[in-house]
Amino acid sequence: MLDALKFFLFVILLLVTIMLNQHVTSKRSAELDLELLWQIQDTKGVYVIQNQTVPSGVYTALEQSMVIGSLLEEYNDVNTSWVGETDWTYRTNLSCLAEDYKYVLLTFHGVDTFASVSLGEQLLGSTENMFVRYRYDVKQLCDGDTHELRLQFRSPVVEARERAKDRALPIVPTCPPDVYHGQCHVNLIRKMQASFAWDWGLSAPSMGIWKPIRLEYYSSALIRDLTVVISELEVSGSERWSIAVRVYLETGLASAQVHGLLTFKIIGVPFLNEADQTLAVMNKTNEHGELLVEHGLTVARNAVERWWPNGYGKQTLYSLYVRWEDEAVNGVKLPNPDTMISEKVIRIGFRTVQLSQERATDGLMFYFKVNDVPIFAKGSNWIPSSVLPERSYDSNYVKFLLYAARDAHMNMLRVWGGGLYESDHFYRLADELGLLIWHDLMFACSMYPSEPVFLRTVQEEVRQNVRRIQHHPSVAVWATNNENEVALRQNWYKTNANYTAYYTQYVELYVRTVLPTVEANDPWRTVLLSSPSNGDQSLKERFIATNPQDPRYGDVHYYNYFLDGWNAAQYRGGRFVSEYGFQSFPAYTSWPEARSYRQAELSQLINHRQHSPLGNAPILTMIELNLPLPRDPSADGYWPELIYLSQLSQAMIVKTETEVYRARRVEHGTMGALYWQLNDVWIAPSWSSIEYGGTFKLLHVWLRDIFAPEHLVAFVNERRQLEVVAVRDTLQPDVQLWDVELRIHRYGSFRLVERIRQERIRVPANTVELVSTWDVYGHLAKQGLHPADHLVLLYAYLHPADGQPGQPAPQPIAENFALLDKLKNIRQEQRVEPTVSISVVSAVCSEQSNLTSVSLEVSVSAPALFVYLQLTPENSTLKQCQFSRNGFLQFQPVRTVQLTCVDPGCRNKIQARDITVRTVNELLVR
Repeated sequence: MLDALKFFLFVILLLVTIMLNQHVTSKRSAELDLELLWQIQDTKGVYVIQNQTVPSGVYTALEQSMVIGSLLEEYNDVNTSWVGETDWTYRTNLSCLAEDYKYVLLTFHGVDTFASVSLGEQLLGSTENMFVRYRYDVKQLCDGDTHELRLQFRSPVVEARERAKDRALPIVPTCPPDVYHGQCHVNLIRKMQASFAWDWGLSAPSMGIWKPIRLEYYSSALIRDLTVVISELEVSGSERWSIAVRVYLETGLASAQVHGLLTFKIIGVPFLNEADQTLAVMNKTNEHGELLVEHGLTVARNAVERWWPNGYGKQTLYSLYVRWEDEAVNGVKLPNPDTMISEKVIRIGFRTVQLSQERATDGLMFYFKVNDVPIFAKGSNWIPSSVLPERSYDSNYVKFLLYAARDAHMNMLRVWGGGLYESDHFYRLADELGLLIWHDLMFACSMYPSEPVFLRTVQEEVRQNVRRIQHHPSVAVWATNNENEVALRQNWYKTNANYTAYYTQYVELYVRTVLPTVEANDPWRTVLLSSPSNGDQSLKERFIATNPQDPRYGDVHYYNYFLDGWNAAQYRGGRFVSEYGFQSFPAYTSWPEARSYRQAELSQLINHRQHSPLGNAPILTMIELNLPLPRDPSADGYWPELIYLSQLSQAMIVKTETEVYRARRVEHGTMGALYWQLNDVWIAPSWSSIEYGGTFKLLHVWLRDIFAPEHLVAFVNERRQLEVVAVRDTLQPDVQLWDVELRIHRYGSFRLVERIRQERIRVPANTVELVSTWDVYGHLAKQGLHPADHLVLLYAYLHPADGQPGQPAPQPIAENFALLDKLKNIRQEQRVEPTVSISVVSAVCSEQSNLTSVSLEVSVSAPALFVYLQLTPENSTLKQCQFSRNGFLQFQPVRTVQLTCVDPGCRNKIQARDITVRTVNELLVR
């Protein structure tokens, strides 16, 4: 029976192999994915992995074949380091027919990173930049015979090491800190910089074919890219949109004459001038087979709707269709006319984006205007969704993360410069969700070479990726690097001894190469030289500002790990804060080893994955400043308690800092808050708000309020006054009238101590309004009340005059809280441990969406501080479970919370016993 089953499986595999390796032919111009079966093996033939498909990577293939365990488990980041130091070969069989096609090209959209490419006995070429598309002419080899397609990969670790030898001026830093457990010299190669390890990520020096391979057949010209510049103009009193379209045509790899017709359409939108629909082209491609054709279109302004960022309006998109048709198609009767036709469709949005840097009394402003509306940028920083490039384009996971950003009221994400140029899917979703993109080029935290061969591949990398991404309306600004200006100015890597030489390299790479290449391919957007930087002021200071972190200019990155992050008085902000944040630990149940590890073993693993050179000290310090800190690492409950407190502390720090930045919109001109970081690449201590795999930390749940379009901010300022600020990002109506209520509560009782109400507060659109500054401490002292025993709960309501007719109940707008002392200082008589019970009110699961939704009631016998709900580890088959509220203050006996999970097959029935509860109260009463 077993032999028969083996034979059956062999026959199926043989048939699949034959189908996937059959002749690849077409009678049309086409880009055909080569979904072939590949064999992967090391150079010594010790490991031979069959039947792999692309996109692919060596780590993924070894995991799937169970040669190694999961890279993300236990200590496998170190145990599998040999993989990245080994050479590997990919091979498959390819049979194709060139027939009458003029051009047949084998195109690799992403090879990671160093490979020699051969077809049969012919060496086609070599690759050295994972961000570059490589094309090879294979027409003569598409003869119907079967040839072996072979990519021989060289270890990126070894290649980087070799490139570092005998350099007169070392490219620093030469190695990451030891705590990273990483590899050296990643700055010498054009590969995802974080793949050699980062302070939030593991070392995974990947190799493989991380993007599709395609055979391109055509006989005239191929439309490779379309870019647009869309602007508003008024002509003779007529308001219109101008669309400057650039069409990038290709004719193989060499110069050729092209003669034909381009046709343009915006689906559903008429052009003001019908003659714009076509453009005759008669020209010659350059020596690389490339030709740029420019054409202008105009449409009436009222014929289209504007595209807006999330929270400001709709994200209306239109399809721009461009068709190339060779002149020969209509001149003579051809057997296969479609081989001389090429088509491409992109989605565009009608919007304007301006980065305003006008003069202010104390420097320059720095903010984005979209459709002439100033936008307070709310959001986060995006790192690759996986440390392995072939997994980073997982469309479902990328969609989950971007929807999570949208649902938290974000309107901007910063694509960080140590990662990847993201997938087309990523940018399409950003367009649809209204997420503006601040886009770094892929250079981060380092000096880089500037020799001609390096600059040439960088120039090609920038050219290709900017052209591919450029048409997306979500992209707001480019920055040539992350933190390299400030690293050079502040001597992060001991560059001062050779400052002039490193400065020259910096200017050669960014000012003379990257900047003009971006501008040449995208005249639609501003290009910043770095982040953080002083924007226009840095240009006046010969590209390296005296203080790139000057809060009066450009953007700043702000981290301070030992001042009390819960204290609002320490934050000033800048014009635009593009990085800030604090670490926490992933949930206890997210550590797959937690159930089998003893406390000491789990401590060792967590410390191994803590890549910050400061270790866990900032987390512990911040908890100790504000909360009761667990003292015994050997106790059974140590890590669950510490993890909970770390997430609460992270949420409080980011909440406090973000709300100060929002409140200082007018006073300090602060117009952006992008915290570090949205996502993770493994389960480890980090700054993320979403754990790897999709579990929300407390911070991400809180962000729905922190970033809410209408919000009531309250904090104790540097004058020890309770400052209350109404925040509105909404545009309509022009003015709202708010009623604001402050309720003073004692920690140990549901009974309200005092209620203070202010009515008819005038809150204009798209700005902030000071509600009050109040000496709350003097007020309490007059009544003989101790601040440590009390907190303030705040509520905002729409004033009834502005409410809906016939709706007598006040319409709530926002709620918030303000702590008046550290939680650890609550006096003994107010330290009450409530009884907390959970009951399931209803549970529904959709078999169509595999989404289960559970309504829970949380009941408490006394006020509960920062109620933390978690599913037990036994529910591990449920994915991406999120509570609508978590880490909340409960000063009412009953509260309703929604739980949603992805439950494949709707197999789980969640009950009350499946949910654990923690509160700060239980730690205070010990």
